Amino acid sequence: MGGEVKMMRILVTALCAVVLVAACGRAPEGTLPTSGDYMLYEAASTQGAQLVSVIDSRSHSVERSLPLGTPSPDWTHLYWVSSRTLLDIDPQTGATLHAQQLPGDFQLPPATLSGMPGGLSQNGRWLVMQAFDRTSNTVPTATHLLLTDTSYLAPIRRIDLQGYLQFDAVDNNGLWIYLIQFVSSTEYYVRRYDMAAAQLDPTVIFDKSDGSAAMSGLRLSGVASADGHWLYSVYARQDKSAFIHMLSMDNPIAFCIDLPGAGLSSDPTGMYWSLALSRDGSHLYAANLANGVVADVDTGGNGLPSIARTAQIASAGSARDAHAKTFGANGTALSPDGRTLVISGAGVMWLDTATLHTQSRQLTDWTVGSLALSPDGSKLYVVNDAGRIAEISMTGQQVATTFGGGPGQPLALIRVEAPAP
Repeated sequence: MGGEVKMMRILVTALCAVVLVAACGRAPEGTLPTSGDYMLYEAASTQGAQLVSVIDSRSHSVERSLPLGTPSPDWTHLYWVSSRTLLDIDPQTGATLHAQQLPGDFQLPPATLSGMPGGLSQNGRWLVMQAFDRTSNTVPTATHLLLTDTSYLAPIRRIDLQGYLQFDAVDNNGLWIYLIQFVSSTEYYVRRYDMAAAQLDPTVIFDKSDGSAAMSGLRLSGVASADGHWLYSVYARQDKSAFIHMLSMDNPIAFCIDLPGAGLSSDPTGMYWSLALSRDGSHLYAANLANGVVADVDTGGNGLPSIARTAQIASAGSARDAHAKTFGANGTALSPDGRTLVISGAGVMWLDTATLHTQSRQLTDWTVGSLALSPDGSKLYVVNDAGRIAEISMTGQQVATTFGGGPGQPLALIRVEAPAP
């Protein structure tokens, strides 16, 4: 898989700079027949820190602020690193549940291109942090990892490796840590660290369908299966189309699925793919409103994974579609019943998953990069690059209510929850 990482990083830097200074048109204020009553968690970056504002969707007020960390799957814990200390925070109150000193300047690994933190296993039991040895701005010469049992029943385990490896995932049993090992400026391998043997597994994980061991590209975001057996990541490449990397969390197996389109050198909209997975894990939707393409991926079942169908959808055809994707990974969402796919970019688009035909489109003068559904799937909340939030019926047929979000440059709308009783 060809490509040139250096050129892609330059492009990412330029795009992010545009987002930070861009202004966006605002949709007219509207009123829904029945407004939601939810708490919205909006991640943002300010001059002093990155934070999460918890916003009441009815009063539109910021109820509390939290540090930007990695949440547990059930959102009863928020993990954050500060001053060489791992802090386990209660998201409902902001109270510290547990604090643990770290042996150095370790950080939570990024899970998305925009820097949203990750590092947690799908079941929430294991947390990985990372640090690097480097001189000046050179490529790191050594990698250091910490594996933490979030029940705190076992001591932190430290892993020291030569060379530059980035955290990718950790399995639900805490036995395997998956890593991206950079072997040149343009290529890398997918490896896994064996915690029982305390060493890198000598087997390089590669695409079993074509036998290619080396990969190249820029990871945009990913989504894990509910059972924690698979991690699906979408990558952009310089000279070839974007692709989906399907990584088994149980065996050294991976599959790569090429998406429609060209490489970044000729089509920058290849940067703006996002993923949504059906609840049963059988269908993975890859959508890109910037280039007007949606793909329905059959995740395999008893056979090899493949693209089952694609559709061309209406696109605004402007760079504003693309800019939205630089501040959020969750630009696509699937209704709980799997019948409706929602895509963000230049506005918001609703698709019927049975036909992949457009049902509705709203907020076409907004640059939307992140969206989230209410727990019952009835309401859709989106945030634009100017920090405005919209509440829309999931049917897409009613006028949106819009209001201001929290302080700072928005990174993502990461959660919608019912208020505590």
